[in-house]
Amino acid sequence: MITFSAIDGTPVYYWRSNRPNTTTRNWQCTQEFYDRLVLWIRDLRSLSTAYGTVSYMVSAGFYVNKPGEHGEGTAVDIDHIQWSSGTVCTPLDKHHASTNAALRRRYLALEAVTRRRFRYVLDGWYNADHADHIHGDFGGTPIRLVTGSNSDTKFIQAMCNNFRDAGLTIDGDWGPLTQSAYNSAKSALGITGDPTSGAAPYQQMLSAIAKHGFANTTF
Repeated sequence: MITFSAIDGTPVYYWRSNRPNTTTRNWQCTQEFYDRLVLWIRDLRSLSTAYGTVSYMVSAGFYVNKPGEHGEGTAVDIDHIQWSSGTVCTPLDKHHASTNAALRRRYLALEAVTRRRFRYVLDGWYNADHADHIHGDFGGTPIRLVTGSNSDTKFIQAMCNNFRDAGLTIDGDWGPLTQSAYNSAKSALGITGDPTSGAAPYQQMLSAIAKHGFANTTF
C-alpha cells in the first residue's frame, strides 16, 4: 500500500456532515491503483477544460478494512468534484436524481470518465447503497461495454434517457428497446467501432458522452 493526500497534485478531501472540510487527509491504495487514478484525473481535466482546473475531489474512501476491492486497496468512492470556476458535480447530493438536467448530464459525464479507466463502476441508478457516490474498482473483465452487466446496462439506459430522451426504464435489462436506443446514440456520437469488443471503441464513446455531459448538450 502507498499513502497519499492528492492524486497527481489534486487534493483529495473527506466530507460528511461538516462539509466543506478541506483538512488534509491521508489515504491508502496500491501503487497500481494509484497509477490508474492518475490516468483518471488527467482524463477528467482534459475533458472538462471549460470548467477550469479540477481544484479538489472528495472521497468516501479508497482502502477500507472490509472484504472486496476496497479491502484490496483497489477501489475509489467519488463524492464530489470541484472546479476552479465554481462548477461542481456532487454524487453525495444525489445529482443523478436531480430535477436539473445539467446536473444529471454532468453526473453522467463524470461517470463516463470513470468508466474509461475502471471496469466496474456503480452509480446512483445501480442501487440505493450507491445513491450518494460513484464507485470504481479493478474488478471484472478488462474495460469494455458488457450488455449482460446490470451496472453497464443501467448506465447506457440513463445516458440514452438524459441525452436522447429515450424514455427507457432503467432496469438493467438489455432488451430490444435498450439495444435500439444504444444503436441510435452510438450512431449520433459517430462511434464506428464496437464498444462491446474492447477498450478503445468504448473509451472513445465514453469520451464523447463526457464532452456532451460537461457541455450540457444533447446528441
